[in-house]
This record gives sequence, C-alpha cells and structure tokens, in this order.
Amino acid sequence: MKKPDWSYLKQTDPPDFGQAEIVSQKVLDIEVNKRAAKCAKIIANSSDYCTFEKGLISIVILSCKRINSLTRLVDSLSSFLKDTETYRNYEVILADNGSGSELLDYAKNTGFFTEIINFQQNLGLVGALRRVYPRVKGEYILFLEDDFVAEYNNPFMQKCINIFEEYPEIGIIRLKNQRNWGKKFRRIAPLRKTQNGTEFWTWLPSKELIPFKTGKWNVWSAGSVLFRKVSYLSTGELPECPNIVDKKGRRQGMLYEEIYSRKYNKNWLAAKIKNCCPFVQPNDEEISPGWNEATL
Repeated sequence: MKKPDWSYLKQTDPPDFGQAEIVSQKVLDIEVNKRAAKCAKIIANSSDYCTFEKGLISIVILSCKRINSLTRLVDSLSSFLKDTETYRNYEVILADNGSGSELLDYAKNTGFFTEIINFQQNLGLVGALRRVYPRVKGEYILFLEDDFVAEYNNPFMQKCINIFEEYPEIGIIRLKNQRNWGKKFRRIAPLRKTQNGTEFWTWLPSKELIPFKTGKWNVWSAGSVLFRKVSYLSTGELPECPNIVDKKGRRQGMLYEEIYSRKYNKNWLAAKIKNCCPFVQPNDEEISPGWNEATL
C-alpha cells in the first residue's frame, strides 16, 4: 500500500518526530544562550526598528484569485474568533494580490476585515508581504494564506503571547496542523513551559549550511505562524523582487521560506505549542499564483 502523503496528514498526539533530531537540553541551552540577550535587547529597543500597538495581534490573510478558499477560511476563522478565542485585541487585514472585483466585493460585504489592502497586480507572496508587514499596527503578526482553515476548539492567542513575553529568543510560533515534524533536517529541543504551564517545543535551525540543500527549511515559515513584528523588521525586510522566477530558478516561496529564513535564524528560534495546532491546510486547491507562478 502506498504511504499517504505527509502534506495531507494531521499531527499525531504525541507528535511523530520521525527522522528529526531530538537535541539535548545542553544543546538547547547553548542555542538559547547565543540569542536570548541579543533578542531581549532588540525587543527592548523595538522603536529602532518599527512601531506597533502593544499586545495587538494583526491577523494578515494573503489571497490571490481563490475566492472559494478565502470564503472557507473566513467562515471558519470568524466562527473561531467569535465563539472560541478569548483574546480580543486583534485586527484582521486582507492583503489581496490582484484578484479582481468579485473577491474584493465579497471581502467588503463580509464586514469581517478591519482593513483591505488591494494590489492591482499580483506582486507575488514576497512582493505583497514586503509591503504589508511594516504597515500593520500589531506587536504580533499572525499570517495566514487563503487556503487554510481554522479547526480548533480552544483559545490559543494568550498562550502565544505568554511564550513571547517569557522567552525573548522565540521570534515565531508555528501553528500548522500537519504531520511534517519528522523530516530529517528538523532539530527539536525538549519541552519547556511558561509560568502558567503552557508547554512548547523549541525548533532549532538546521545544521546544514549548504544553500538549497536540506538546510533550506528552518524556523521561519509561511502560512499559519504568529511572529513578533520586531523580529521580522530587525532581521531586515523580505527581498524586493518582481513576481517572476529569477535567473537562478528561485520562486517566491523559496525566497520567503528558504532564503530569508537563513537570515532570520541567526537571531530567532521557533516554538511549537503542545497540543495546539489551530490551522489546517487541506491542500485541495491549486497553488496560488502569488506563490509559484510568474504572472507579471
């Protein structure tokens, strides 16, 4: 029988770490000690890099010509925020990548979005988010692509903020429910916990340093992540590039998740909260033109 594609599988409880390297507490301590003081200083001097409203979470949804996917996400997320999530200090921003009037009219009529940012042309994942991230008001940014679904029965936002407040080296929290933890380049540290008992694993950068090999996937990631705005802007913004495949054959997704991550990982680590994977990516839609296609 053919083994199911991991991208369609949800995480198990306890997690399936597969071929991932489970590092020791000593290794975790070394990695944290290299970063914590520097990250704390960056956070303390956030105004050198950006402005934000303390405690505000900016939920950024990037959409590109997939109205059915966006509708499904909005339905699930609006229900979750209304009926389940207890944290109320958030805004919801739609970043539309040249989808046209049908999607924009739908978005306006929902009354769900605090702000709609419309780009007349498809700028690609990198081009759009480069313009949106500095603009949002939140201290934290929750990024969702339009093909995700909120599927969770417990509030999670305050748990994330508690981790950020207690662990300065954590720049990003990964929230995707997908069975991809067991890839051989993952480095996962022992559980830690906040003062109120929220347990989380720390994901460390891959040891592989050869570009475009196994080390390309690290702690920075796209959809269904919550990250510090200052962690992004102190690292430096995403590369300025048109929505085309460049001369080295690199697409938008690679520029975002593989090239930029190598800069991000020098200072910041990622967290994955135990039993907290609120967002599912069904992978039943075509790849967004903003991610993989040359459309300009």
